[in-house]
Amino acid sequence: MTKLNKNIFILISFALALCVYLYLNLTKKEDLIDYSKPLVCDLNFGDCNYDFDRKNVTVSLNPKPLQSLDITEFKIINLGSYSDLKMKIYGLNMFMGEITPKVVRLNENDYGGKMVIANCVLDKMRFRAEFFNKDKPIGFHFDFELNR
Repeated sequence: MTKLNKNIFILISFALALCVYLYLNLTKKEDLIDYSKPLVCDLNFGDCNYDFDRKNVTVSLNPKPLQSLDITEFKIINLGSYSDLKMKIYGLNMFMGEITPKVVRLNENDYGGKMVIANCVLDKMRFRAEFFNKDKPIGFHFDFELNR
């Protein structure tokens, strides 16, 4: 093997290894979700409880079942005390933009507000609501589905 061929082989091997590394590390966890599996708790039928930061957080969305393009009230109970809590809602199985409803502090640990969920062409749209304090993720999110 000539020196030029050896250098080309090394360069191609390095590029391939870099591509594999980037693919494995930049693939979002959402891309690996099996959307055919039902959620552990369905907010269309009742409130859901989640363990977060050694607390039991209750999430409520009303009215039930959830309807697109209707006003949906949300309550997040026992989340904790945050000075500038924000929520972003986005689709997991289809990108439809972000919904950023105003989050109102109800008391020291509870929050609420209203939102309108977008309509989708899919029979079942899975959304994620993710929480931020001063634009930094706090590590809490919940998923819910909207049936067409």
